[in-house]
Amino acid sequence: MKFIIKSISIVLFLFYTVGQSQNNYNVKNTGYLNFSISKSTLPHKSKQQISLYGCNTSIKIDSGKIVSPRYSDGTIAVKRLNGFSWDTNNQEVSGIPFGHQKNNTENKKFKDFYVSKYYIASPPVVKKSKNNANDDVYDIGLITPDTFTFDGVKPNQLVYLNYSILKETYIDYIPVHYDESFDKLKVYLIPFKVESVDFPWKNTKIIKNAKGASGIGALNKRDSINKLFLPYNYIKKEKKHLQFKVTILNDILLDHKIFFVVDGKKRETIDLTQYYKENGTKKIHLKVVRRKKPPCGCLIPKK
Repeated sequence: MKFIIKSISIVLFLFYTVGQSQNNYNVKNTGYLNFSISKSTLPHKSKQQISLYGCNTSIKIDSGKIVSPRYSDGTIAVKRLNGFSWDTNNQEVSGIPFGHQKNNTENKKFKDFYVSKYYIASPPVVKKSKNNANDDVYDIGLITPDTFTFDGVKPNQLVYLNYSILKETYIDYIPVHYDESFDKLKVYLIPFKVESVDFPWKNTKIIKNAKGASGIGALNKRDSINKLFLPYNYIKKEKKHLQFKVTILNDILLDHKIFFVVDGKKRETIDLTQYYKENGTKKIHLKVVRRKKPPCGCLIPKK
């Protein structure tokens, strides 16, 4: 039995920060989010953090504030002003950018853009090993949905986080190298989607041997976040990496596109499992280029 679920909350503890290269605009129209978060099977912090990525927009929701974009007061409406609570439903957020916006970026190519499509990420729960970091255990969690599109006059989106249904995993890291194009174009944030056809679920009375999940993550050059991650488990005491593909979310990058460069070829998607098998921890190069026209995630959605 296999299930493909679009919702691994895969922004790891290394990936908490916000990309300063975006959010160069004054927010006009906004929408709402409503988060419900389950219990976790591993020990965790008292509050949970959530990140959003949309067209020219990156937001970290934590401690009752939207860190970016910077509003006049910088605050949002959540039930508790010190983060999101575990095992709690209907935790409400206001002030999420939506609709037509003016681009205030220096040397901008596109004057206007439209924000409606968002990707959502939240960090896993990590059980730290007392002796060896390689033995840290990760409860990745599921976000449903991990992407959505605002629609309507004053839209609201329901989001569910579940940290009790995927099997825990271990993590290997693969470093990345940002080439000179990132500094030249002043690009720092690299949002991406991960897909795994064999990510294991926990067995229940009904669900047996279910596999498959996906989710959202981000790299950030300015904050020295420079590693991709590859989950693995042990099968009969033998280490086995999960099948893991990573795709850069170019559909929400307004002025530019980002690529992996492998063997001299630009790619938006990379099979991380195959890369690790062939290259180990050799750095994966990243390159950014200017766009000729805005992407679909920065335009009014087609009906």
